Amino acid sequence: MARRIPDPHLSAVERTPRFRGLPPSGIVLVAGLAAALLAAVAVALLAMNDMRTTMAASQAQAQLLARIIENQATRTIEAGDMALGMLAHSAAMTDIRPDRDAMEAAMRQVLVGLSFMRGVAAVDTKGLVIASTVSGEAGTYIDVSKLGPWTEEEHQRLGPLIQGRGLGSLRRTTAPDTSPPGVSFVPLLRGLRTDGGKDLMIVGLMNPGALSNFQYLTLESLSYDAVIASDDGQVLATSAPSAALVGQRIDGLPVFHSYLPQRDIASYVGQGVLGSDRILAFHASRDKPLVAIVEEPLAMAQDRWLQGAKSFLGIGLAAVLLALGLTATAWRGLRSREAAQRSMNLAQRKIAQSQHDLAVLISSVQELIFRTDAQGVITYANARWDTLSGRSPSHAVGQKLHDIVDPGSRNDVTAMLDTASTAQARTCQALIRTAEGRHLLFELAVVPLVSEGRIAGFAGSAVDVTERWQAQLKLHAQLAFQNLLLDTNPLPMSLTDPDQCLVLVNRAWEEYKGRPRSQVIGERLHAFLPTEEAAVLEEANRHLLAHGGQMTLETRMLHGDGSRRDARIFKAAVTDEMGQATGVLSILMDVTDFRMAERAIQEARDAAEEASRTKSEFVANMSHELRTPLQSIIGFAELGTLGSPRGPTDPRLAAMFADIHAAGQRMLTLVNDLLDVAKIESTVGTFHLERIDLRGLIRSVAREFEPLLARHRLHLQLDLPETPLVARADPLRFQQVVRNVLANAVKFSPGGSTIEVRGFLDGLTQIHIEVEDQGPGVPEEELERIFEAFVQSSKTRDGSGGTGLGLAICRKIVEALGGRIHARNAAQGSVFHIVLPARGFSETMPAQLAALA
Repeated sequence: MARRIPDPHLSAVERTPRFRGLPPSGIVLVAGLAAALLAAVAVALLAMNDMRTTMAASQAQAQLLARIIENQATRTIEAGDMALGMLAHSAAMTDIRPDRDAMEAAMRQVLVGLSFMRGVAAVDTKGLVIASTVSGEAGTYIDVSKLGPWTEEEHQRLGPLIQGRGLGSLRRTTAPDTSPPGVSFVPLLRGLRTDGGKDLMIVGLMNPGALSNFQYLTLESLSYDAVIASDDGQVLATSAPSAALVGQRIDGLPVFHSYLPQRDIASYVGQGVLGSDRILAFHASRDKPLVAIVEEPLAMAQDRWLQGAKSFLGIGLAAVLLALGLTATAWRGLRSREAAQRSMNLAQRKIAQSQHDLAVLISSVQELIFRTDAQGVITYANARWDTLSGRSPSHAVGQKLHDIVDPGSRNDVTAMLDTASTAQARTCQALIRTAEGRHLLFELAVVPLVSEGRIAGFAGSAVDVTERWQAQLKLHAQLAFQNLLLDTNPLPMSLTDPDQCLVLVNRAWEEYKGRPRSQVIGERLHAFLPTEEAAVLEEANRHLLAHGGQMTLETRMLHGDGSRRDARIFKAAVTDEMGQATGVLSILMDVTDFRMAERAIQEARDAAEEASRTKSEFVANMSHELRTPLQSIIGFAELGTLGSPRGPTDPRLAAMFADIHAAGQRMLTLVNDLLDVAKIESTVGTFHLERIDLRGLIRSVAREFEPLLARHRLHLQLDLPETPLVARADPLRFQQVVRNVLANAVKFSPGGSTIEVRGFLDGLTQIHIEVEDQGPGVPEEELERIFEAFVQSSKTRDGSGGTGLGLAICRKIVEALGGRIHARNAAQGSVFHIVLPARGFSETMPAQLAALA
């Protein structure tokens, strides 16, 4: 059989078996339709890929925004935690008897740099607000359980969102404060223990609006919404469009039940906070119970993609229409195989060129892409130039790259564009000044374009590394500041590594030890310290390296002048990012002078106590010796005033005996008062303390004074509460105080006036007794001196006063009972205040007055 030879004039398509029966016009029509279909499919696939890229970019941007918002929120809370930590270690907060004014002053000082915090308060375990920067909150009781579990000493915690402007919204005993809807706060809690062993909790009232403002500023020009929630799903703060969500729970989102806590950052398309079909990204804080959520409607991202893809779709549609038009033209005008072949080749070249341009457009990146000629003149710049300079890319064309950069970077750019160099990839860093005057640092990379064996130009890119550059500058400045701070610290400081070798010392350490750092850095402690001192320090360092934390120890140390000094050393373990101890920081404080002063004070105190004891025993003995002859004098004086049973006594003798009797009575009163003072100050007198209701003791004394009140035409008004006023007191001694104060009130009150006796529990749960008269009062400068022995008010030195010991005895008795007594002037008269601590149940027990004085 003869072999068939194909027609050399047929095209490759025509020589294909399936097309052999078709005429040339049919072949062109089929090929054209196939090409149009392939172009449409290619455009559709590229569009889908571009849409996926757009969605991925939206998710990546949402993740970045979530990370920024979470980082700012975490830093805000950490700043609050640091401020509360400093407040918790201040003397005003840890004093054994905290002073409210001092505590509030310290709190206000902390608030100066915390614009995101409404106020600071301190509460105890019973819910009593000890102190607060918010007016009206101190002294009230709140429901402390609504702040969450009690925060222990040296621990901090972020509480739940609470509706209201402050702690007044948590009041228990009175009506809580009302605040406008949507006003709330997030409590920052830190526990502390005072020097008196009392547990307190510092509450910082963080304003969620501060977090919302940062979200609004971050997302102001973007189409995203943001939410900051606790890790259990409660919304703490939102951006402006979703402000009504604050306080609601969103724990039904996949973020909480499908991602957390396994992943702290992720994104997905699905159910969001504000609805379904959302592009959502979240970032959970590693240190705080916070989750930042950023989301955008899916439809908005699709519209954004559509707006950006219009030109691309137009090019694709034009390519499809071009293919159809060429096919139609070829189909209608196909007259010969040669003309059809030329038309098809031309169409194929145009389609290939369009596809190539489209591929270059899609593969463009966010970096600055440029091209120059051999002399460094820019011939092309992509759209990124508009973002960086604020001008169109055409503005860069025709300028020299050498002229665009900062003068300090021009030599590097000239060397990079050297046509005599044989290097292929070339890089350098250059500063560029923007139209706004900002300096941006770029990393330039170029590749020479070779044509006919010589360099015809350069193609390159530029990456903005300004943020990294600025971060490096800040890091260097921070390290320099830290080194300066360490070197200028007046306390000797040192840092040792796990091998007990010195790594760092400051100038104060060199002066204290008398050794330059060049001799000790890198040396072990026992190499230059006395054996005993090195052993103590190394043992403490080993403990901290093994267990972490902090410790304080006191020891004797060798000073640089050769003397032994008392020193207190604070040590703390230094850890790395993994929590592993890498060294121990030691801060030394010389307490030699303090210890010497302490010993001198103790010796002076012992001497003063011995002198006081000797004086008290002498007064007590002399008072007992004086009472016996005074009783005889008073008795004979009374007999003299009664006269003889055989007749009347001479009036002159009767007057003399009356004067003797009155003088003896005054002398006996003085001796009795001196004896009371001596008993209180000596080791002989004791108090028998018992739990007792003070109201009955006060009423009993009031009944004793009824005849005296009637004689002076005075009215006594008792205002005692229905609830018991229970205290641990000696009933006889307490009645002696009330009797003395009430006797003074009777003595100096004008006839027909009223004496008021009031009793109540004050805001600090202390028993408060007030005795108010309408007498002449006490001069302001004498209100404290009248409680001193043998001191009387200048208004009572007309013969109506006593010995000047009564109020001194009252003060000693009240202080022995753990309370205080003081006087204040009223609008008319004076008011004496007796304050005693309220006590719980306890057994009756004697207490030595000497120990209580």
